Amino acid sequence: MKQYGNKQIQPFFANSIAKSGTHLLRPLLEGIPSLNHHTFIYPGRLDQLEEHRRILATMATNHFANGHLHYSPQYSALFKHLNMKQLFLYRDPRDIVVSYAYFFMKFKGHPYERYFTENNMNIKERCTALINGFNTVYAHRSNINMFYQNFLGWMSEANILLVPYESLVHSKESQRNELRKILRFLEVEKRPMKIEEIVNMMQANVDPAKSPTFRKGQAGNWQMIFDEEIKNQFKAIAGDLLIKLGYENNHDW
Repeated sequence: MKQYGNKQIQPFFANSIAKSGTHLLRPLLEGIPSLNHHTFIYPGRLDQLEEHRRILATMATNHFANGHLHYSPQYSALFKHLNMKQLFLYRDPRDIVVSYAYFFMKFKGHPYERYFTENNMNIKERCTALINGFNTVYAHRSNINMFYQNFLGWMSEANILLVPYESLVHSKESQRNELRKILRFLEVEKRPMKIEEIVNMMQANVDPAKSPTFRKGQAGNWQMIFDEEIKNQFKAIAGDLLIKLGYENNHDW
């Protein structure tokens, strides 16, 4: 186990919307001395509540769990009962669409890969399908707004630090700023010089080549894919969502 003095880090949960940088955040966190990953849990169905309660309640100090947990009042109550802090990693839903459009094609036989392949969909068509959702005998997908709504409740909860994916990939310095916030939020360290030392270790611990799904690690890739028609379809489905998340001020983009 890594050691850094005698610091005891209270167990916490690193939640994220899928395709929002889960495989970037974990190694960053594992770069914190003495901190170790415990387990991954998802998606937060109510029939999983007791199992997840047991996992989280028995997690030792200097450990964290991560996953993609949907918001519900029951899961909110669980974290309040445990007095457990959360990081919540989120991303521009347009980039999530693009990431998924590439991601599912890696898995031959996956229902979504089958749907895309049987319909000879190119990248623009796959993005359009993921924006609007689809429903066949073998493949069902909610539209991007409904997908995102599953998580939105966490963004207004107390004891949660919101972490925008874009701040982790925009630049080394923007990433450092976000990591400083995380260290203070988790009460890992307060002394500025020590914080900088730990941030250096966190950044040094990232190797994208070891991630099974970390494709490009960039923000704004949607701009290279979305044409006016795709933009209009996205605005109709989730234009208001972008405004709520702070990614746009209006529908004029």
